[in-house]
Amino acid sequence: MRVLIKQICFLALSILFFGSANAEENPGDYPQKGKKNVLMIGGGGSHDFQKWYGDVDLKMINSMEGMHAIYTENTDSIRHYLKNTDLLILTNNQPISGESQQAIEKFVAKGKPMILLHAALWYNWEDWPKYNKEYVAGGSTSHEDYGEFNTIVVNPIHPINKGVTQQFPIKDELYRHIPDADSKGIEVLAIGQSKVTSEVFPVVFVVKHNKSKIVGITLGHDAESHLLEPYKAFLVNSIEWVFNK
Repeated sequence: MRVLIKQICFLALSILFFGSANAEENPGDYPQKGKKNVLMIGGGGSHDFQKWYGDVDLKMINSMEGMHAIYTENTDSIRHYLKNTDLLILTNNQPISGESQQAIEKFVAKGKPMILLHAALWYNWEDWPKYNKEYVAGGSTSHEDYGEFNTIVVNPIHPINKGVTQQFPIKDELYRHIPDADSKGIEVLAIGQSKVTSEVFPVVFVVKHNKSKIVGITLGHDAESHLLEPYKAFLVNSIEWVFNK
């Protein structure tokens, strides 16, 4: 009976401290010594974050040698996990508390890397203008209707583009990503070209930041991206690149 009571108390404290964990989030297994520990934050509206990021992408990251990744949609746990995190991946569009915002700012100020995926490249947080100005160097407020567009690699020698064909079609939301003229800018690695208007927008880029390596990938709405080899290559190459000194 005492053992059962202890287990119940431990579970209650875990939920209180970390929030309700999903199947891929195991606080007791994080961090792992000798590995690069990766925290992926998802959640919000208009996307199946759990399926495509918390399941598909997370499994791929954990298959990489030397990587250990967890996924959570509990943004209040960010400040706790970041103490032991080597790479932060944001793909959420749900609110982030002031405390978690500050934790991310401290994380980046230490030179720790970030990868920003799809929904996290929107103008999501009016109460956090620093995010879009310094970490995204711009952002999106609209996208074309879901459909096929061409993705074109414009810097084939960059390591993030390793193994990616120079041009390929993809079905996704073409984010109308606009760089912020007052930011330090971005280095565009691949662009998306609309089949409707012929306009082009950045879809893979590196944010120019004084201390941190930050990568933005606007692709990733659903299976048409996450199961596509070029998307997988972009994500894997980005993770390898941010850890390559």
